[in-house]
Amino acid sequence: MFALLAGTHYWWPKMFGRMLNETLGKMTFWLFFIGFHLTFFIQHFLGLTGMPRRVFTYLPNQGWETGNFVSTVGAFFMAAATIILLINIVVTTAKGEKVPGDAWGDGRTLEWAIASPPPVYNFAQTPLVRGLDAFWLEKMEGKKELTPAEPLGDIHMPNSSFLPFVIAFGLFVAAFGFTYHNDAGWGLPVGILGLLITLGSMFLRSVIDDHGFHIHKEEVLELEKKEANA
Repeated sequence: MFALLAGTHYWWPKMFGRMLNETLGKMTFWLFFIGFHLTFFIQHFLGLTGMPRRVFTYLPNQGWETGNFVSTVGAFFMAAATIILLINIVVTTAKGEKVPGDAWGDGRTLEWAIASPPPVYNFAQTPLVRGLDAFWLEKMEGKKELTPAEPLGDIHMPNSSFLPFVIAFGLFVAAFGFTYHNDAGWGLPVGILGLLITLGSMFLRSVIDDHGFHIHKEEVLELEKKEANA
């Protein structure tokens, strides 16, 4: 969970071009940190005193009431942290600080060399990669952008497709059906239906020719110029 929260705050400016509020971010962290340990640390001791795991209730007079109350308080702390994160997202979307491509100022890898959020074509020109931290290597030589590995030209793009979503949806249906196939008569048919949806979508994706489209270099130059002046 902490990695998920950290990743959300770290990658948000790259994905959406706006920086999440730092104060609200710190509030999210501390509330979640305290709540997480209030919730789960006490559960170790409850387990040692005999409380089984993953039960929604327990018998009274077992001496577990106080520990579970503390865990419940911790859960409310985590809920509050999540609500603050959602508020942060809404506020940032409405009037957050716009950020450049290198949002944190010390990006090392390729993604920080392009605009935030990235343009649909990602790189106007394929960059020259000379090491593991390609952008950092260019910075060490006093450059503010990547060295192109090819001249500017038209960019070939694939068309958008809903088939990957259908493939994933079919897997969800299949997993749901097979989970309950021992307990319900509909489980096996639903599981098979999900597999058919997934395999059928994969087959269609394999046989349908996608010629895509081209973004002409004049349009790329115009978009890059707009980004530079933003």
